[in-house]
Amino acid sequence: MPGSEVERGYPHLETVRSALTALYRALPPGAVRSFTASVLPVEAGFSGEEDLRAGVERVARVMVRHLGLPEARVAVTFREMADAANVELAAGPEYDVELHTRFDRHRRDIGAALAHEITHVFLHRAGLSFPGTAANEILTDTAAAYLGVGWLLLDAFRQDALTSQKLGYLTPEEYGYVLAKRALVFGEDPSPWFTSPQAYTAYTEGMERARADERQPPLAGASRFAR
Repeated sequence: MPGSEVERGYPHLETVRSALTALYRALPPGAVRSFTASVLPVEAGFSGEEDLRAGVERVARVMVRHLGLPEARVAVTFREMADAANVELAAGPEYDVELHTRFDRHRRDIGAALAHEITHVFLHRAGLSFPGTAANEILTDTAAAYLGVGWLLLDAFRQDALTSQKLGYLTPEEYGYVLAKRALVFGEDPSPWFTSPQAYTAYTEGMERARADERQPPLAGASRFAR
């Protein structure tokens, strides 16, 4: 959220690595590698002239299609709440999305919030979850980044001399790490899409960590889950 202290580094790295392993184990063979292309900036972009509700529904449908979820009506509501966004996970044809009212003033981050929430739906319907709220949120952000929608979450990280903002539950460097892992597998470089200089820096730092993983002997850096 805006103005809050931003955690840095790799405090959740073991859980992130477990989440990547879980994606490959839980989804059908070849499913993860079918996400060869990410959502593009033009698809998730939000102009100031676009009607707020219509724009949210449009971007939500982009996320739904990208993740291979069934096409259905997207119902959007705005309210004051502790979280940036929320989505109803109950089985049903519609996607019920709640967004914090602040997104009327911060439209550039709507795509990031929707990426996280629609990935929640994807994982729920795939039957993939981690025990505990914190670990499950890390799983969600990791999946979003690795499957091609979560680069928007890293791009929502911005800092200046007086303020800082970040969305999601990974640190900027952890987002960078997952995006780098994706880049090394799919040959896709997300760095030209970043509008935030801080996001670009975090991505390059994450790439260094991801390349260091590749230089390790097999299982040397594996998590307990992977072993």
